Amino acid sequence: MGGSEVRAETARGAAYDAPSGALLLRLLDELGPDNQYLIVDRLDAPGTGHYMQVYREVDGTFAVEYREGAADRHFEAVAVDLWQVHEVLTAWAADAPGWRDAFDWRHWPSDG
Repeated sequence: MGGSEVRAETARGAAYDAPSGALLLRLLDELGPDNQYLIVDRLDAPGTGHYMQVYREVDGTFAVEYREGAADRHFEAVAVDLWQVHEVLTAWAADAPGWRDAFDWRHWPSDG
């Protein structure tokens, strides 16, 4: 995706190098009780801890997190729309500008 090197991993243990946007959509759509999360790691970032994670809640909403290295650069948001989550995830994976604007991000873990 774009100029970034990423790997997607599911809760079931499947891993995909350089996943396409279509594959990421399929993986998001497959999230559910027996496969609740998807993690996409940025392999080309300096250091460790550069990822976006999507967790499907029991009520169908999505907890979306991203981390940019250090613990103080870990943020979360809640989303209800699969397509919006997909758009943010694919933009992040492609290192495209503007993906942060889609959600109201707050530090993780929340202080309150």
